[in-house]
Amino acid sequence: MEDSKLLNPRSLEHMPIQLFAIIMGLSGMAIMFAKGYHLLDIPYWIYATILLIDTVLFLVIFTFYMFKVLLYPHAVKKEFMHPIKSSFTAAISISFLLLSIAYYDFAPTLSILLWYIGTPLQLFFTLYIMNYWIHNELKVVHSNPAWFIPIVGNVLVPIIGVEAAPMYVSLFFFALGMFFWIILFTITLNRIVFHHPLAKKLIPTFFILIAPPAVGFVSYFRITSGSIDMFSVFLYSVALFTLILLLFMMKMYDIKEFFISWWAYTFPLAAITIATLMMEMTYHNTLTYLASMSLIILTTVVIIFVAFKTILACKAEKICIEED
Repeated sequence: MEDSKLLNPRSLEHMPIQLFAIIMGLSGMAIMFAKGYHLLDIPYWIYATILLIDTVLFLVIFTFYMFKVLLYPHAVKKEFMHPIKSSFTAAISISFLLLSIAYYDFAPTLSILLWYIGTPLQLFFTLYIMNYWIHNELKVVHSNPAWFIPIVGNVLVPIIGVEAAPMYVSLFFFALGMFFWIILFTITLNRIVFHHPLAKKLIPTFFILIAPPAVGFVSYFRITSGSIDMFSVFLYSVALFTLILLLFMMKMYDIKEFFISWWAYTFPLAAITIATLMMEMTYHNTLTYLASMSLIILTTVVIIFVAFKTILACKAEKICIEED
């Protein structure tokens, strides 16, 4: 039998840190179906199956990346010092936090343990990346929506944090994420409007713009014990409008050539779907129900399609290769 490309030492050296975006997407999908089980009577086995697949893939990807850290520290350092890839380092801590959320109903003790691993990691990666931005001469063309990734991670902390730690911990991370979301959104919009278009492989990262307000809504909902007020509706409305705008610009997306960055479509879609399910939990009307079901279908189709293309790319040995 032909050896797997991933097991090839040279492939391990070129294993992209962006693979953790797969865990972000699948974890978001698991959380989405957990909410769907409670609110819309969606079968429980769907959530359980996705969570199992998500956990196995996380263990595989995390283990291989730790081997990369041990065997090819220079390659890891190159990623951590890259103006674009460095933002994906926070996908590691976000994976822990999202698995913590996904496991909360099923195994609360494991959930809290994952939270205590992911939270300090998230703070470290946020400090590291912001230090990198400040002390390096970056160009405007380096800025892109992927820069939101370490910021989104901070807003995830309160979702389990309200149960795992004193409230001021959750408020600290929520404030950090919301404040720098506004700053980075301004920087990113300036880059998109007034400078060269994003590279083809970065086009899917536009969907990351949905994540901060969508996750912010969910986080605020948890901090306030289920409050739907003017601020939470503001966050949800921004996330919803961003989704509508991105769908309006459908012609911009090219599905002919696969990039691992396609996984950027997945978690933000899951985030706005979860936020909509929480609106349904509060209002229980026809509009929120139809919106929830529509977004569940859209998110599921997108994730299945991206997963299928990823499997094809793995078989074609196009994932763990040296980039130009």
